Amino acid sequence: MSFCVDLVSEDSFYENITLGVTKLLESDPRICNVSVERRAPCDRVALSNWEQRHSAVLPEDLRNFYGSSDGFQLTWHYKYSADEILPVGSIRVNTLNELCLSSSLKDLLDFSMTRQNTGPRPVLNTKSKVFELDICRYIGKVCLVYTGGSWSIWLATREGAWGWLADSFTHYFRMALVHLGLPGWQAAFANLPMIPWAEQLFLLLAPHLLEKADSENNSASVNNETGLNHIDPNIFKTSARHHKNATRHNVT
Repeated sequence: MSFCVDLVSEDSFYENITLGVTKLLESDPRICNVSVERRAPCDRVALSNWEQRHSAVLPEDLRNFYGSSDGFQLTWHYKYSADEILPVGSIRVNTLNELCLSSSLKDLLDFSMTRQNTGPRPVLNTKSKVFELDICRYIGKVCLVYTGGSWSIWLATREGAWGWLADSFTHYFRMALVHLGLPGWQAAFANLPMIPWAEQLFLLLAPHLLEKADSENNSASVNNETGLNHIDPNIFKTSARHHKNATRHNVT
C-alpha cells in the first residue's frame, strides 16, 4: 500500500507564517530591500535542554515556532529620497540561545514600583521569570514573562513603564506582522509615548495603526483592513528543514 505526502517549499513556509506581509511591503514603491532570514529549526534536545536549564516549560505555540525556525528576522528599508535609503522596519524574535533571563529587568521592575501612575505591570512572584524576546529599538525590551504556569508578553521601557502586549506568542507575532515591523509599534499598541520620528513613519505608511481604540479592537480592525488572516499556531509544527525543496514523495 502506498500514499503520497506533499511537502511545501521553504518559500511557501515563510510566506505562510508571515501571512504574505513581504508581498504587501514590496508592493509599496517607498519600501525596498525586504528580507526574511532563513533559519534552521531547533531540535527537540535543544528545546528540552532550554526548559530544564530555566525550569520552565515553553508555551506550546512558542515551542512549535522554535521547532520550525530558530528565531526570526524580517527587515525592510524606506526610500526617504532618491539618494537616501535607510533601514526602518524590523520584526525579530530572538534565537533560542538568546531567549535568556534578563537580570536587568528585575531592577527595572523595582524602579517602576517606586513611580506613581506607572500603569499596568506584570504581577510577579517567587516563581516568575522574565526572558528577553526582542529589543524594542530606542524604547526598551519586549519581555516574555513567566509567572509559574502562565505566560504573557510585555513591553518594558527604559523609563520604568510597562505595557501589556499579548497573552500568547502567536498573538504577539500576528500583531508584529499587522504593524509591519514599524519602529516602536509596541509602544503605539500599548498606548505608551512613541518616538516622534517613528510616529511620522506611521503617519506616512500606515496611519490607520495610530487610530486610538482599545488594544484588542484596534488589532482586530487592522487585521480586517489589511486583509491578514489569523495565524494558526499549528503552522509552526512543520519544520522548515524539511521544506527546502518542493517535492512529492511516494511512501510505501
